[in-house]
Amino acid sequence: MTTEAADSPLRIGQELVRRKLVGIDQVRECLRVQEELRRQGKEAPIGNILVARGIVGLEDLKEVLSSLKLLILYCPTCRLELVVEDYRRDNQYICNQCSGELIFTSHRPRPNTPVSQSAATAPPSGDDLIGKELGGCRVVERIAAGGMGTVYKAEQINLGRAVALKVLAQDLAEDELFVKRFLQEARAAAALNHTNIIHINDAGFGNGVFFYTMEYVEGEDLAHRLQREGKLRLAEALEIAEQVVEALLHAHKQEIVHRDIKPENIMLTPEGKVKLADLGLAKKVMGGDISTVTQAGSILGTPYYMAPEQARDFRNADARSDLYSLGVTFYKALSGDVPFEGSTPIEVMMKALEGDRRPLSEVCPDIPPDVEQFVDRLMHVDPDSRFQDAAQVRASLQTLINRHAVVTD
Repeated sequence: MTTEAADSPLRIGQELVRRKLVGIDQVRECLRVQEELRRQGKEAPIGNILVARGIVGLEDLKEVLSSLKLLILYCPTCRLELVVEDYRRDNQYICNQCSGELIFTSHRPRPNTPVSQSAATAPPSGDDLIGKELGGCRVVERIAAGGMGTVYKAEQINLGRAVALKVLAQDLAEDELFVKRFLQEARAAAALNHTNIIHINDAGFGNGVFFYTMEYVEGEDLAHRLQREGKLRLAEALEIAEQVVEALLHAHKQEIVHRDIKPENIMLTPEGKVKLADLGLAKKVMGGDISTVTQAGSILGTPYYMAPEQARDFRNADARSDLYSLGVTFYKALSGDVPFEGSTPIEVMMKALEGDRRPLSEVCPDIPPDVEQFVDRLMHVDPDSRFQDAAQVRASLQTLINRHAVVTD
């Protein structure tokens, strides 16, 4: 019926649960069956399994796939494909070449090419950008790469200073809606000015790629620190959390929600300053109208750190979702482990939806009870039972720091 991308089962399962067409346990069971079939060398999309077991009707599945831009109708005669984004079960879909009826196919949709990018010009790939100029900056060297794209160190030519330059991954750049919203939100995030936030300087298009430039920070991210050291001392973890909260307090006051708080986005300078990164993924909330940056065909946010309400529907993320992700990050920093484990992203997120995790005191027997209570409140499944804003978190953190901070030589 449909060949799914690596994260498509997650998105399909999310949407089916959100529409109350299936239960979490049913999705989990179908994922188990899917994994068993894969071990046997067979591919079975989760949609096929749900329909075959009579859990979801075929027409319901088509509507869900359509809403996710994963529904393809296919002409067996002309071999043409049609991406259907607004499927109606009462409509008949006809091939515009042979007038034959289109059928439900096993192909996946291809991304749309943005109108602002010439299809005849292939964007640079790999390290082809090194030595090139983008947005008044000369690319010097590659720093890192991830799902969103590649980060380079660059020189801002007119000021002669080092900056970081992030180039969007090609699959994202091929989604016109994503690019449009990304540029809007990157520019909104550029208005933030705080010592604990990596400042975004500019966003634009050049040399065949979409990019944004930002403050260059010497040091390493928290993820690499934890990879090297395993976990942090309580006093150090509290100090880092306090600086992240200061960044969130500023962002939230400007109605910017980060949506991807995790160790990889927390930079640590040699002087001990904390810098929150990747505000280009943020969303701005204005008077109840939520402008969201969504990536066609992928997860927005990181499953291990994503709040339950964000896992159900990315549009539900608010300031309290950032606080939940901070709680998971703090848990990881103290224990060296994430609170939820799973073989697939959706399994991790299903556990988060149920709050099914090991208490911090089981992983770290020497953790003070008030610190565990702090983490539990940050990570409560119900947003209304968490801290309601970053100011409350800051006040609690200051109390914990006063009680547990240890001065060392």
